[in-house]
Amino acid sequence: MEERAGYARGCGGSNLERVSLWEERAGRNEALFREVNERIEELHAARSGEEIAEFVCECADDACSERIPVPLRVYEQVRSDPRRFIIHPGHQRSELEQVVETAERFLVVEKHGAAGRVAAATDPRQ
Repeated sequence: MEERAGYARGCGGSNLERVSLWEERAGRNEALFREVNERIEELHAARSGEEIAEFVCECADDACSERIPVPLRVYEQVRSDPRRFIIHPGHQRSELEQVVETAERFLVVEKHGAAGRVAAATDPRQ
């Protein structure tokens, strides 16, 4: 893995740790996809009667364009933890995350280590 020339803030905000360039890019991609999904949810919440929305896969691959139908209540449950993301089956990366829930059309993963700290730090709801 390539090492980034800089450092990333640790969990407490004062500790610094070396983060690979790949981990940083993955974290930024996931945060961007999560932000897109927040807007999708807002649009669906404004419409009455719709219980399922098509969300963008929140995996680390910046080229991914998979759409995932997810019940809005499930999306809200996942978003209650800033380290959890909805991804398409097969898109999980064990070095970044672990699968915590399996559904027919999607997985819920929880980021760990540096990826988990980046996820928490970039949560638009915090």
